[in-house]
Amino acid sequence: MSIYRHNEISVDVELRARESVIPLWKELEFYKEYQTKLRTYLGNQKANEILTEAVYVTSLGRNDFLENYYTLRDRRSQYTIEQFQVFLVGISRGFVKALFDLGARKISLGGVPPMGCLPLERTTNFREGNECLESYNVVSMQFNGKLKGLVGELNKELQGIKLVFSNPFYVFMQIVRRPSKYGKLGLILNFD
Repeated sequence: MSIYRHNEISVDVELRARESVIPLWKELEFYKEYQTKLRTYLGNQKANEILTEAVYVTSLGRNDFLENYYTLRDRRSQYTIEQFQVFLVGISRGFVKALFDLGARKISLGGVPPMGCLPLERTTNFREGNECLESYNVVSMQFNGKLKGLVGELNKELQGIKLVFSNPFYVFMQIVRRPSKYGKLGLILNFD
């Protein structure tokens, strides 16, 4: 089994302009280059076999919400949170279809974690004693529900695809609620 994965990606132009996040269209270009190199190295038949049997792991939305929607006033004045979710789901649909058109058949579409419980969000939540921002967590659950619905639609629509939704929300919430169950407490440094 092969897994194709690349770095952090974002669907939204505003975020890409502010940060060194790779836009989805560029990710697809990188993937096309990879396919070309693989075909050159292994030949078309073997490369096609590898590409159709590979597992493609994607995760969309976290950067778009936290670094774009919630930090840029322009974005919030342009979209309600519901409209922004629908916008991101539409782009996710296009991205999965583009991967499918390039030969991907086994795809995991990952949702977002409880964004309100991420360290930065808790650290800056002074009003509520550095607890999780429940409003962000509600958005996480709503968006994940929409992505799950998209997965069902695309499994019916795209012949031969094996698309699954991976939802990190509840696993992360268990860790946040009962951290001692998952090991010793200590300092965690993240240099992403």
